Amino acid sequence: MLVAECIFSLGHETVHMESGNDAVEYIKENSVDLIMMDVEMPGMNGFETTQKIRKIKGDDDWFPIIFLTTQVDDDSYTQGILAGGDAYMEKPISPLRLQLQITAMERIYRMRQKLEQVQDSLLEANKTLLHLSMFDQLTGLANRRNFDDTLDREFKLAKREKKPLSVVLCDIDFFKLYNDKYGHQKGDQCLADVSLVLANACTRPTDLACRYGGEEFIFILPSTDLKGATIIAEKVRESIAKLGIAHTESKVADHVTLSLGVATYQGQFKSGEEVTKAADDALYRAKEKGRNRVEKA
Repeated sequence: MLVAECIFSLGHETVHMESGNDAVEYIKENSVDLIMMDVEMPGMNGFETTQKIRKIKGDDDWFPIIFLTTQVDDDSYTQGILAGGDAYMEKPISPLRLQLQITAMERIYRMRQKLEQVQDSLLEANKTLLHLSMFDQLTGLANRRNFDDTLDREFKLAKREKKPLSVVLCDIDFFKLYNDKYGHQKGDQCLADVSLVLANACTRPTDLACRYGGEEFIFILPSTDLKGATIIAEKVRESIAKLGIAHTESKVADHVTLSLGVATYQGQFKSGEEVTKAADDALYRAKEKGRNRVEKA
């Protein structure tokens, strides 16, 4: 009753348990901010009860446990702290000291909560930074770093599992002329519109569309052979044309178009870079042959 009155005077509610077993059962279903634990109890003693409570809650749900006992020898004190207790008060209880001990524990508890909030904020900030470091801000597509990391991983997987891996490199035709004619703001919007089509072309979780640089984009298509990758590339080319983005300065159409180069690893390349180089060579041929077309390596 004395302990409950001291706690109540500090603005807290109390729940009284008759035994260690009752306390453990209560803790399983409820959250608490502080436990005042008697060491001498029927059944499990306070040390055993504390060990079980700490095991149930783990490190993520910490709250202070204060022992109340007549056992103040060094061995008992050591046992209590090692069991998971945070403070040790001798009976008979001094109301003033009890209130001050609770106040001190409140301070630790609040500091721990603030620390957890800071840690959560840092985790969110790290997630944001990671996203910014791996995705292009303008288009929302994976960036060059993301492409390099993913290609390296997927190439090793394709080599190990003896599966095809396709890369499709594409370029907006005469994009510099588009920027000169319509301005960079319209140019950015054009890039965003094209990127949305490219992102929608990735129908499998393993497919990745990336902004390779400037007006160049690139696809990584795991487990996709040359025929399948060429079909996807042609669908992308057609979808861009259907957008109907006006481009009066283009020398191949009155709207924005794409030229695309496709290459597929089927055991002949030594690295992902070689696959990309083959796709780049195919893209170069597509431009030489008049643009707005798909060429295979």
